[in-house]
Amino acid sequence: MPHAYVTLETLKSTGALNLGTGTPYDTRLRQLTEGIAEQVDRYANRAKTTFQPRTDTLYFSGDNSTLLLVPDLISITSLKEDNNQDGTFDTTWNANDYFLMPYNADPTSDWGMPYNALQVSPKSNGTQDAFLAGPRRYEIVGTWGYREVTGTTGAKTSGTIGTSGTTTFTADTAGIEPGMTILVQSEQMYVKSTSGTAVTVERGVNGSTATTHATTLDVNYYIYPQPVQEATIIQASRIWKRKDSGFASEVGFPDIGMTTTWRGGLDPDVKQLLFPFRRLH
Repeated sequence: MPHAYVTLETLKSTGALNLGTGTPYDTRLRQLTEGIAEQVDRYANRAKTTFQPRTDTLYFSGDNSTLLLVPDLISITSLKEDNNQDGTFDTTWNANDYFLMPYNADPTSDWGMPYNALQVSPKSNGTQDAFLAGPRRYEIVGTWGYREVTGTTGAKTSGTIGTSGTTTFTADTAGIEPGMTILVQSEQMYVKSTSGTAVTVERGVNGSTATTHATTLDVNYYIYPQPVQEATIIQASRIWKRKDSGFASEVGFPDIGMTTTWRGGLDPDVKQLLFPFRRLH
């Protein structure tokens, strides 16, 4: 699923790309930021649960302990147990049967972090006192990702948006940018391009459902951690400028000994920015 951690306008506003005026490179730049986003996710060990929220159903094995480790988790819709290993998840855990950990993570705040484990609660009704041992014993439907924070684009829908086959809609004002993942009611859409107030999107991304939306609805957008955005800008700018040398491994003036050797991979500053966000498991 394509996604980007910076918009085209943010990337171009840095001045590092020297693009001049106009939009002839917008599609290529968007594709570059999408590729960089995947690179960032892999380095942070977040290929499945990225820095943006995704609704999904995941499965886990227990080990008879009171702790169940999970990928980056924002919230749980349902937790079910296969209590006799017949492939049917026939026991539903109630919300007071477990705690989300760390207790004060708060992944819906702009300073928050994700939950990474479930702990059996002493307030359990008595039947859920451990995560049973065995493969694929637990089914969790939830919202996964680093955190879920949105801002307003300042725009609203102008006219209705149809079902999944509709990939363009009109906003009542500017403010929506290519590279944004936007939220209209409960549907996430990825913005591929804009022309004035006309917006072209990919519908129903990140496990959300494409549905009909009425006019004058708020269009919000997802906000990612600032270091992740800065890392994306640095890496995308470096790759974009490197094309000017035909992607040579050395650039500069070899005759006077002034060269820079490209060693591949992520920029060292990018690694420093992303290091605190790396998952250990």
